[in-house]
Amino acid sequence: MTTRESSERAEWINPPGVYAPVPHYSQVARAGQTLYISGQLGLDASGQLIGEGDARAQARQAWQNLIGILAHFGATPRQLVKTTTFITHWAYRPLVGEARDEIFPEPPYPPSTLVVVQGLAEPRFLVEIEAIAVL
Repeated sequence: MTTRESSERAEWINPPGVYAPVPHYSQVARAGQTLYISGQLGLDASGQLIGEGDARAQARQAWQNLIGILAHFGATPRQLVKTTTFITHWAYRPLVGEARDEIFPEPPYPPSTLVVVQGLAEPRFLVEIEAIAVL
């Protein structure tokens, strides 16, 4: 685990089991009991894209990354207080919704925002999910 103190109250972390970002950013900022989780893509721990051309598969992998990050802190998806999902085409909405329903098959559901964007960091990326959790 790589940790960098930004102040006495916050730390930036790249938990094991999730791809280490190549650009200069951290997967998680922890401030007290709150986790601010960077947008998760359909990348496995080695940085390989899972589900090229498949929004559902990419969303599933992004959720698996989020679950792994939460588990590192002893948390579960029920501790998410906000998610934001970015998709590159409105037609991906039901596919991404199916992946989310696998994580949250019944209420309560965390607050969520869905945004359709022109593109993500690479053209192969169809879905990105960021989150905030409270431990």
